[in-house]
Amino acid sequence: METTLKSNAVNLSTSRTKQASNGWYANFISKLEFSYFGLIAMTITIGSILGGLSAMQILSHDAPIWQLGLVMAGAMANNVSAIGQAPTKWVVNLFTLSSLISILFILTNL
Repeated sequence: METTLKSNAVNLSTSRTKQASNGWYANFISKLEFSYFGLIAMTITIGSILGGLSAMQILSHDAPIWQLGLVMAGAMANNVSAIGQAPTKWVVNLFTLSSLISILFILTNL
């Protein structure tokens, strides 16, 4: 009985140490898990708007078609991860990547 209590105490202290050493990104992800479905709604809405704006810019400036394909692939990956209820870390990472790609091509085709 006493050994079990000691092993549980050791496991508890090591899990606290791991949580403290994960850093700000892991803390950010764990805070976003609280409002997961709000996060999904936000990423779908904002990601689709940015993808549409960048597609409009690309098509209006007769840019190469690979730019449109790259932007749409990023926006679709964002939407698929959100609609498919992927883990929070995947949703946040794909949303960030999709947003960066879209903003890059919006600014490129101004």
